[in-house]
Amino acid sequence: MIRILVFAKQVPDVNKISFDSATGRIIRDNVPLSINSFDKKAVEEGIRIKEKLGAEVTVATMGPPQASEILNESLRMGADRAFLITDKQFGGADTWVTSKILSRLVEMEKPNLVLCGKYSLDGETSQVPPEIAYFSEYSLVTSVSSITFQKDQKLTVEQESELGNTIISITMPAVISVSEKINKARKIPEGTPDMHEKIISLDAKAMGIDINGQNDSLTIVAGTEKLENKRKTKIISVEEAIKIIEELSKEGKKSADDIPIVNLDSSHSTKIVLGIAIDSSDISGEIASELANISTVQGFEVVMAGNISPDKLKGIPCHRYINIKSESNDILSLEISKLISEIKPEFVILPSTVNGREISATIAAELGLGLTADCINIKYEEGKLVQFKPAFGGGIIAKIVSKTKPEMATVRSGILKRTRSDIPFTVSVIDPLVESRVEIHGFTPLDAEFRSLSCSNVIFGIGMGARTQESIKKAKNISYSLGGTVAGTRPVVDMKLLPRQQQVGLTGASISPLLYVAVGISGNDNHIVGLRYAKTIIAVNKDESAPIFSYSDYSVIMDSESFLSTLSDKFVLTDDRIK
Repeated sequence: MIRILVFAKQVPDVNKISFDSATGRIIRDNVPLSINSFDKKAVEEGIRIKEKLGAEVTVATMGPPQASEILNESLRMGADRAFLITDKQFGGADTWVTSKILSRLVEMEKPNLVLCGKYSLDGETSQVPPEIAYFSEYSLVTSVSSITFQKDQKLTVEQESELGNTIISITMPAVISVSEKINKARKIPEGTPDMHEKIISLDAKAMGIDINGQNDSLTIVAGTEKLENKRKTKIISVEEAIKIIEELSKEGKKSADDIPIVNLDSSHSTKIVLGIAIDSSDISGEIASELANISTVQGFEVVMAGNISPDKLKGIPCHRYINIKSESNDILSLEISKLISEIKPEFVILPSTVNGREISATIAAELGLGLTADCINIKYEEGKLVQFKPAFGGGIIAKIVSKTKPEMATVRSGILKRTRSDIPFTVSVIDPLVESRVEIHGFTPLDAEFRSLSCSNVIFGIGMGARTQESIKKAKNISYSLGGTVAGTRPVVDMKLLPRQQQVGLTGASISPLLYVAVGISGNDNHIVGLRYAKTIIAVNKDESAPIFSYSDYSVIMDSESFLSTLSDKFVLTDDRIK
């Protein structure tokens, strides 16, 4: 029989979190708590496997006694067993310590398959599943939208990333984190009894571990501040909106010649900073640029390493590029870990993509390094990398420092300013000799009519008020002609009008384009949390009282179809890529 262990987390409603600016304390009093939505899908997937193939499903959570509520919910959904990992000495654990503790339960239970959510909505790190996999010596795939059981303990899964979908085979035992698309969790039938009595509590002694959450964590929260909504909307006409769109789209289309040149000089430095080039040459260029900016002050040597062809990175500001010839995350993690041990950089920066988060977390687990995810800013001060990370849906900014060297962080695309160098970097090649634990069968990129949200400076957001096929086609044409793309709210994506990669919001992407045009979007909190770092927002809605106007810089009170029709006359796509 298949043994499945699901890890779940109880999280607060991030839209109800408040902040005491005087003390810098996050106020959680009376904030509703529930099972993390991605984790609930992991529980559901475990139960579906049980119903189809026969399996024992165990659900575990780490937290205070009240976290038992999500275990009771999981049991009532159909799980067989439940563990509450609770001990005061675990309090304050970061992702590294949390993963250490949870991997001990994996060691105790020896499941064939460990399921987790893609990330928790309060932290959004995606670091725990890869670290559990490393500590447990299990195979790993993250952000999975489907799981198919094959013979000989093999699984075929579909992985969602920002750029498309990949079909991968792995052998159990394995850790899999699941994405939004994998299923829709069931409702518990009325009359299903309470099952608290089935929950088994485990403390440090019962688990045979001596670990302190606060003292053994590798990262420290050095401060927090609230991100205030400082936008004050101005009502404008559609003609004025067109002028703003034209201006900002031109800024986003700046050629390489318009990007400022940075002067790199490390002739007297023995210190190195390392950036990782994977997924996208755009975000790789942003990472190299930030390292170069720091280097101009500190005199560091800027080294980039990754699997992107050197030709695609031409002009990025670095001294040397190490091209790793592998497409597998486990091999990239291994080779980058060896590189870090060899060159001993001051700090390491990776992209905050599906692959970047998986690779960085695996490296952090292997080398015992502190790691901060999804940073919106980094600063090098007094020999330390200070990392600024959004939390609780982006409403809180946490200032993080690491106890370990090198510091590691993943950074959000579109945040860091690009620079370039007119001096070419040197190139060396690493040809890995180790075989991957995963087998990649194929990759299906996003349809050509969509661009990655992380690489688009202009994004037209589609809400239920603009959900007709004709409106969506017009929005695609307009955005594409401007060098951008379209996005959607969760209801629009759930209706399969747009692919899951284009969803913006709490369970979708957080974006940071130069311009976001919200068309027919009401302004639900779960969508707004994904827009906090958009530079300029134009909202279009015929309802003058729509909440979206409170979060926009400009408001156009107009029917969505009329707005898009007017823009279609102005912005014309000259090819046939849009269906």
